[in-house]
Amino acid sequence: MDNAETMRIDVPAQFATLRRFPVHGALLLFGRDTGLNVLCDGPETAALRPVAPRVVQFAITNHCNLACSFCSRDLDAASAWTLDTAFAMLAGLAEAGVLEVAFGGGEPWTFRGFAELVRRLHAETPLAVNVTTNGLALTPARLAEIAGCYGQLRISLYDDNDWRARVATCVAAGARFGVNYLVTPARLASLDTTVLELVALGCRDILLLSYNGRDAALHLSPAEARELAARVQVLGRALPRCRLALDVCWGERLEAVPRLFAKADCGAGAEFVVVTSDQRVMPCSFHHVALPARTAADVMAIWRERQELLAAPSRLPGCARLADFGLGPIPLRRNP
Repeated sequence: MDNAETMRIDVPAQFATLRRFPVHGALLLFGRDTGLNVLCDGPETAALRPVAPRVVQFAITNHCNLACSFCSRDLDAASAWTLDTAFAMLAGLAEAGVLEVAFGGGEPWTFRGFAELVRRLHAETPLAVNVTTNGLALTPARLAEIAGCYGQLRISLYDDNDWRARVATCVAAGARFGVNYLVTPARLASLDTTVLELVALGCRDILLLSYNGRDAALHLSPAEARELAARVQVLGRALPRCRLALDVCWGERLEAVPRLFAKADCGAGAEFVVVTSDQRVMPCSFHHVALPARTAADVMAIWRERQELLAAPSRLPGCARLADFGLGPIPLRRNP
């Protein structure tokens, strides 16, 4: 069933203006300005199948104003995008059916003309525009430049990016934002304190990330994973007005706790793909598969024709698609 046929499916009148996205056996209705998601299913949607990735994670640049040791990006990758070529790629993907672009990198705000690109995408395409940033370049003036033109900002919390000031800036500006917090053994002890401080500052959306990589010091042990699950359950009950969730890379390592998506597979390569700063397509940021793609047509051809390759697990320990998440037989590098 193609996009034209999905438009002929009747939906409740109050949702008629939402963008339509076919999923397996159902129809997803999406409002980019509110973030509203409505899933419709029934006999009339049984034959529906996706026609595009739901999200494209777009590395607009490889430059960054931090140098985190655990960063997943290829430090040698070029930054090949211009404002016009990035817009052309994303407009083409929107036309193919993609709902959202999530900018990352590198640090998106180091890309010259980034605010202009966000405004243009909002004005000229139906894409929801989301941005992951370390926040160092965020100012009230920059937030004002993109006000009303993005879905959500996600601020990555690091020890050296003065995250309290970044959160306060977003709260004061009335920005729609959440935070990403990488959970490591060293950070586990202070997790509750950090979450409670974030909520006190005005943050209402916290996503807990797992580490993917070969540094054993950054992976939770099974006992630490159980401890994390227990803490998330308690915090979730204590903070009903805060969305506290786990990213898809945790897989089934933890007991029943809130997750970003309630499903077993992470969706890498199918529900979302990564487009890199040097114009390649990857299933996710941690993957070894990277195929050249300069246009939206290239991305869509890879998505349609290379699903078996895109569905393969990453070789890095921590991938939810690996047996035992790659944390057993795969040797890890330990810090000296």
